Amino acid sequence: MNPVKRLLLGSGRISDALRGELAAEGIVFAEEGLTGSVRYRDYRDARQRLHNEIEGTAGAILLTPGRLVVWTSRGPHRGKHIDVPLRDGRPVGIEVRAEPRRIVFGYDPGDFHADRSGRVEVHLKTPSAADLGARLG
Repeated sequence: MNPVKRLLLGSGRISDALRGELAAEGIVFAEEGLTGSVRYRDYRDARQRLHNEIEGTAGAILLTPGRLVVWTSRGPHRGKHIDVPLRDGRPVGIEVRAEPRRIVFGYDPGDFHADRSGRVEVHLKTPSAADLGARLG
């Protein structure tokens, strides 16, 4: 990643502790240092309301046989942003779509936390978008 982007967006690398945990499960796909954004639409929680916010970030996508983890380096939910089990190879509660050179993970935060509502999408640029979309979508 470009050093200026890294300074502004973060490294987009997962923690060593999480890497060890996922390695024990068997990592089948991993990409780190990806640039992108987190988009909030009519998002509400106990601390904030974000009506149409876009936060630049760097991130990572990791996949094990039973789990999807999406890590983000910036924003109010930085760190392990998405961590869901896979059911029949699909992430539970997460919509996945591939766009040209970009993968999008969308969800309703109220499905995971009773005090949250709205729509959140994590957009990450990756050359593997089509493969990931076919695998997870």
